[in-house]
Amino acid sequence: RSRWFNIDKGCPQGSVLSPTLFITYNCDLGSSLVNCTSHLFADDLAVIVAGQLGIKYSYQCLDLEKHIKVFIDHLEYYSYLTDQPINTNKTQALFTARAIDHPKFDIHFNSGSKEKIDWMPEYKYLGYLISSKLGWDKFLKLFGCTSPTLRKTRFLSFVLPIFTWIYPISPFLSVKQQ
Repeated sequence: RSRWFNIDKGCPQGSVLSPTLFITYNCDLGSSLVNCTSHLFADDLAVIVAGQLGIKYSYQCLDLEKHIKVFIDHLEYYSYLTDQPINTNKTQALFTARAIDHPKFDIHFNSGSKEKIDWMPEYKYLGYLISSKLGWDKFLKLFGCTSPTLRKTRFLSFVLPIFTWIYPISPFLSVKQQ
């Protein structure tokens, strides 16, 4: 028999109630955020914000910075309306491009916190490592793949379906990356 305890805010950690309430309560989140693709899983939010393609890298960075600013403004407004604070300590950014350089701008929330969002060289989401070059080397090394046939089979079975769903930019990847 479980013991009773008071919960002043939030849900019990590890409870099935937490993701159920999160998804139900935030079902309109995707339509509230503009210029991005959002993915909700359990109580996590992953967002893809894309800049313009086919322009100079410096202009792409400026455009991306504007899109991120608009996204953060909408996310903070939604957070305020739903009385759900954003955990800025867990918020990270990943820049993916063929360019060698990374953006030279910082991302800050407007809510008065001085914390900036860190640019990460790789990001782990739902058990998969996403690198800034969208390569698979680190992911495949975790599984000890040695045979090219085994590597291809694992990739086609486990990785490709997830990233086809996650990344709407998959048509822009080279044949080698696909």
